[in-house]
Amino acid sequence: MSEPRFSGVVVAGNQRKRAARALASLTAQEGVTEVEIILVDRAEDPADLPGSDHPSVRIVRVAKDTSFAAARVTAVKLARSPYVGFLEEHCRARQGWFRALLRAHESGPWAAVGGEVHHGNGSFGISRLIGIMNYYQWLAPTPSGERTLLPGHNSSFRRDVLLSYGGELETLMRADVAFFQKLVADGHRLYLESDAKFEHLNETRLLSIAKGYFYWHRGYGVERAAVHRWSFAKRAFYVVATPLIPFYFLAKLALRLRAIRPDLLGQALRGTPQILFAQLASASGQAIGLLFGPGDGETRFSDYELNEHRDFDPREA
Repeated sequence: MSEPRFSGVVVAGNQRKRAARALASLTAQEGVTEVEIILVDRAEDPADLPGSDHPSVRIVRVAKDTSFAAARVTAVKLARSPYVGFLEEHCRARQGWFRALLRAHESGPWAAVGGEVHHGNGSFGISRLIGIMNYYQWLAPTPSGERTLLPGHNSSFRRDVLLSYGGELETLMRADVAFFQKLVADGHRLYLESDAKFEHLNETRLLSIAKGYFYWHRGYGVERAAVHRWSFAKRAFYVVATPLIPFYFLAKLALRLRAIRPDLLGQALRGTPQILFAQLASASGQAIGLLFGPGDGETRFSDYELNEHRDFDPREA
């Protein structure tokens, strides 16, 4: 194959059916012969994933304790194209994903491009609520245009921009939200391309999402404080305010939904108890991170991200 125009990346764990599903959504893309697909396999016993023998797929095996961020950085360093796009193993790219991301990158000054999010298991009510909490800004239908945030773990980047952060890159990629904020602060521009559509399998159990939020926010709290150079006083304020943060989140979410997605507001308000519980886990994780550092939060989140059970839509089960 000649030099690829785009590099798609999937990091796989122990949930082999999910990872094979994500990989198949990429190998089935139109124009797949023009791209490379880097499969970073972190499974404990990595039998060949169905579809990994496709000529566009490159398999990279890493140790089972490799962090999710480190696995992604490994792919960035190995990529042979100017653009690197990530797809979580519990997602599925819809037809045209590669071409839409590539077209956006090649036609504009964008350091990163994200896509339109669709529910992958929306028949579960809690899944739709989690989708609103995590992705309301990009849930279908959403217009294309310049943004200041993009869907985490499922966006594409100019490879040279990523590599320009050198030894910082792995730390920055632990929390894409903070990384996007840094990119914008550094003068880079982000774009949402609504033709780059993908489906996301959300958690279907409240305790499951609470666990994930806790682990992720333990690292995110530390990373955000570092990126924005928080003072000791500001860090202390966020720790003390932990019990109030869920209510602040809910109020802010309601105002944002009323402004840009009023069709989702009623469902969010009906899920108030679940939102408050989940966001208390988020705030607690952040407080622990600010007080004691990330600890083993990154390792635990990596295991969660790649191995936690997520129910398929009953039509696929």
